[in-house]
Amino acid sequence: MIRFPLRYVSGNILIGPSGEAAAVYRIETTAYPYLPAGDKQAVAARLVRFAHVVAADFSIWRVQRTYPSERYVTDLEAAVDERHTDPDSWRRFLQDHQDRLSASPSHLPEVYLAVTLTAQGESVLGQGVISSFDRARRRLEQLFRVDQPRPISGKDLAKLAETERRTFDRLGGVLGLRRAKTSEIEWLLRRGATRGVTEPELDGNWQPDALVVETPDGSTTYEPLEHDLIRCANEPMTEDPAEPASLVVESEQGTSYQAFTSLGTLAAEAVFPSEQAELLFAPAEAVGFPVDAVIHARWIGNRDALAQVRKRILDVEHAYREQEKGSIAGPGLVASEDRELAREYEAILQGTSHPPMLQASISFAVGAPGRPELERRVDALTERFGDVPLHRPRGLQHQLFFEHLSRVGSEVVDYEQQMTVEQFGAMVPVASTDLGSDTGTYIGVSPAGGGRPVRYDPTEASRTSRASAVLLAGTLGSGKTLTAQAIAYGAERRGSLVVDFDPKPDHALDRVPELAGQVEILELSGDEASRGRLDPLAIGLPELREELASSYLLELLPDPPPAWENQVQRAVRDAIRANERNLGAVVARLKASDDTAANEVGDALEVISDFGLARLGFATVDPSGEEVDR
Repeated sequence: MIRFPLRYVSGNILIGPSGEAAAVYRIETTAYPYLPAGDKQAVAARLVRFAHVVAADFSIWRVQRTYPSERYVTDLEAAVDERHTDPDSWRRFLQDHQDRLSASPSHLPEVYLAVTLTAQGESVLGQGVISSFDRARRRLEQLFRVDQPRPISGKDLAKLAETERRTFDRLGGVLGLRRAKTSEIEWLLRRGATRGVTEPELDGNWQPDALVVETPDGSTTYEPLEHDLIRCANEPMTEDPAEPASLVVESEQGTSYQAFTSLGTLAAEAVFPSEQAELLFAPAEAVGFPVDAVIHARWIGNRDALAQVRKRILDVEHAYREQEKGSIAGPGLVASEDRELAREYEAILQGTSHPPMLQASISFAVGAPGRPELERRVDALTERFGDVPLHRPRGLQHQLFFEHLSRVGSEVVDYEQQMTVEQFGAMVPVASTDLGSDTGTYIGVSPAGGGRPVRYDPTEASRTSRASAVLLAGTLGSGKTLTAQAIAYGAERRGSLVVDFDPKPDHALDRVPELAGQVEILELSGDEASRGRLDPLAIGLPELREELASSYLLELLPDPPPAWENQVQRAVRDAIRANERNLGAVVARLKASDDTAANEVGDALEVISDFGLARLGFATVDPSGEEVDR
């Protein structure tokens, strides 16, 4: 009989049935595949550093959440600039995107870490370290359901909270993490029943409860009501012996077919970065459907690790010498390899960094709405692991189901294996294929991770004081132009002014029905029909017109004398005060002046204004339609 792995949850602290405790954190993921090799090494190095400083047993869950498309409109509808666009058109634009996202099977990875707060053999119930006999007796009592867990005192919870604070401070400098929310812990517990079918329905008021007990000495203790946790995963689960090892989980939201596989022996030498080394990221991301993974690691300090390895060296040396003396052919290949590997690992542990050793088990969970689809997914996942075997143990499916729930430690040791901290770091469980902005409009899907939505916010650069340039790179026909058009169209719907340079031309934004009457086409040519389309007095902002017009005219004149500069600036000032909105009026003022310098600069500008592309900057008609005398 399998007992539920949790007894109580207080904040982000989990308490197991025997009083063991762990703290749960949410780890930030890193957009990994698009990093250069050096940055990938840095990601792995941070995980190696974490394995050094954690100094406690830990578990990492990498789980997949359905893309939250239902929040798309709500998150973005307030971003509209009502001064320059119709809010209803912006909302319709967002609703079209949300409908498209809702039909997509995309999912996002989330990574959670649990670090034990009690040493091995310790309990949070004020009993301290217990003997092996007591542990065996407790396990026997739990097996027959005759045990009576002790209440949890307020003093014990306070001690756990202090230990958790120190743990958070220690690990926060190595990994980007935050304390897990109660809603996230509930989601981790409930999602197992609907894996591969739908997202679980959460209870907004869910909170693990406990009876408050006043002791005779006046202190307060808590008796957890375990049913608050058990009901999150109390669906009936069956394993059909006539089918491949799997579970049929019947929940209120539908029937889920699930299979659990355990990672076999790791490759002796795996090149990093590569899919063969990145076992907690690359294979699961490549299959295109959601795969959950968990690693439960027992942390063994360097001194204890050396003692275990040296004992192993004695064993393999003994086996080697027995084969050397008792066989004509001499020691076998396996005995020789074991001897060499044991010596190599001893040298690693004796290195200057004095690394710890991990005893870890890794398992993967796959869910589907039907058995044929489940088998297809399991086959596809197994194929991605190549030479690294995935075992699908019959009889352990129920236990592995509970291994994927948020819990303290692990009870499945069948596939536990020795692992170096470098091997753990190379698995990069914090990696993701995320692209784009956290907010912004939907512009496409990523090429990996089952086609995850990519969003882009044109205002992000200015809001975060970053460079605003964006490079779209790709082969001919790969969608660069369409992506740029999607970004421009989304910005226009929001209320932004869009300037689109179309050198080919092939953007055709003027033919989009929703933009009818909104697009002004400007062809950069010296044709008379294009005259004045870039006149700074016509297109410049009111507060900048004088500066723009003066600097434009003076740039056109090669080394103008100071007298010319003064006359140009005076004419521009007078034209603006007279509400004249074109440079043709400025030239006319200069030519009509009694000042010789003004006449000379007016003649020079008149010649320039009728020469090629310069016509674009010299309008001769006011916005009112009146032509300027020249």
